[in-house]
Amino acid sequence: EKGTLYFFKYPVRGGGGDVEYLPVATSRPETILGDTAVAVNPEDGRFKHLIGHKAVVPFVDREVPIIGDEGVDMEFGTGALKVTPAHDMNDYNLGKKHGLNFVKIMNKDGTLNEASGKYAGLDRFEAR
Repeated sequence: EKGTLYFFKYPVRGGGGDVEYLPVATSRPETILGDTAVAVNPEDGRFKHLIGHKAVVPFVDREVPIIGDEGVDMEFGTGALKVTPAHDMNDYNLGKKHGLNFVKIMNKDGTLNEASGKYAGLDRFEAR
């Protein structure tokens, strides 16, 4: 069974005058609340100029760094990867490599915790 990809636009700050957005795709939209970076491949001409700027995480309005990493697959999803180190093993490794914060948003029973803001208490599938 193929998973569904959900698409979001993360506003970019620090890019100058015009508002710019970084498109991100995910199969687990509820984990957006724990994002601590957005990663792009430094060879990707669409996004490499954004490395070092900040993206704003939807729903929680938290600024996170836009980082460059050669491991980001430019052909998957939008080519920009939301990084949620506390809830994904690949993201965990990326978080350790780049010294990112870890924001745990889920309780052991699959409900969202207080770090999820107004979504606290929701089951992860309800939040999705």
